[in-house]
Amino acid sequence: MNSESIPQAQLVCLPDDTGHCVTCSDEALPAKVLKIDLEQFTALVEIKGSRTEVDISLVEPVECGEMLLVHGGVALGRFSEESRMD
Repeated sequence: MNSESIPQAQLVCLPDDTGHCVTCSDEALPAKVLKIDLEQFTALVEIKGSRTEVDISLVEPVECGEMLLVHGGVALGRFSEESRMD
C-alpha cells in the first residue's frame, strides 16, 4: 500500500502495536459507541467516563456498543481485548 492509497487523516496519526501514535506518541484510547450519526459520519462515544463526538469515516460501518480506538477526535480502528497491550 502506498501513501497515495491511504486517506489523509490516516497519514497524520496511526497507532503502533502498543496503541501509541507513531507521529506524536500520544495514545489511541478505547471508546464505546453510544449513538451514530450516519449523515455526518460521527458517533457519540464514551471514553474514560466522558462523552465526546468523533469522526467514524475511517472505520464505518460502526454499530452502537462497539469499541473503537480513538485519537484526536478520529476513530482509527476497532478495539478488542485480544489486541490490548498493557
